[in-house]
Amino acid sequence: LGLVTLVAALCLGGGNVLTEGPIAASKQERVISALREVLPEFDNDPSSEKREVDVEGGKLTLYPASKGGQAVGTAVETFSPKGFGGEIRIMVGFDEKGDITGYSVLQHAETPGLGDRMVSWFKPPVAPTRSLVERIFGFTMPVVEKKSNVYGLNPARESLSVSKDGGQVDAITAATISSRAFLDALNRAASDAQRILQLWNSTTANAPAGTDHAALGDGGMPGTGGARH
Repeated sequence: LGLVTLVAALCLGGGNVLTEGPIAASKQERVISALREVLPEFDNDPSSEKREVDVEGGKLTLYPASKGGQAVGTAVETFSPKGFGGEIRIMVGFDEKGDITGYSVLQHAETPGLGDRMVSWFKPPVAPTRSLVERIFGFTMPVVEKKSNVYGLNPARESLSVSKDGGQVDAITAATISSRAFLDALNRAASDAQRILQLWNSTTANAPAGTDHAALGDGGMPGTGGARH
């Protein structure tokens, strides 16, 4: 029995070792894909310059983006513990003014067909496709415009909330809790990233000439050229 247990333990340990690499590689691929989706065009490697910072309830990861040596924005891997199915994690991009340039949902456990619609619900609307009946009879059904697009909004200037709570963003139909969690993650990213970047700018401005900015702590954002939201 002891031998069987030992062999089983070794097999499990070996299995973990074999799967750790592919899992890590898959996660990194998702991050890189998300960065390309949410940020303006860049030519640096944001993932190699990332900074993790402790915030209330967890961590944020900031990815500075630049092109030709000039900062173009920052992506923030943010989270909210308030999802209907638990924690959600989102990558959200900000330009130099602090306006949202894109988002990508990295992780969620929301209800299929309801809360999981956050993957596309808060993105710019797509031109509607005419149905077969509309094409045959030559008419177009009126489209009810929803105010759910968060692109171009600035959560640092005005905290985002759903229209049901008096805010400016329409919640996902029948998934208000998921919608609130999504906006909570965006607000967290904007407020904490702004504070961190302001601290970085203040630190680098007062640092003696020749200071290694990359060693100034988790708030540092080397390579951003003083990016701020």
